[in-house]
Amino acid sequence: MMSGEKSAIISGKSAFSAVVDEACERLMDRQVKYSIERIHQMESRLAGLERELDEFLVQKDRK
Repeated sequence: MMSGEKSAIISGKSAFSAVVDEACERLMDRQVKYSIERIHQMESRLAGLERELDEFLVQKDRK
């Protein structure tokens, strides 16, 4: 085995590790964006439910 082969293997492992790290980082970024989007959707839905509840309570008080 030549010393050049050994450094190529180490270089290959670190290159693979870098690819895996980048892929994981991109997946985490995507998950964070998705989570933020879902939170915004839930906030909108909650605001709608609060409005409906307020309207219901106003109508109930009128009766």
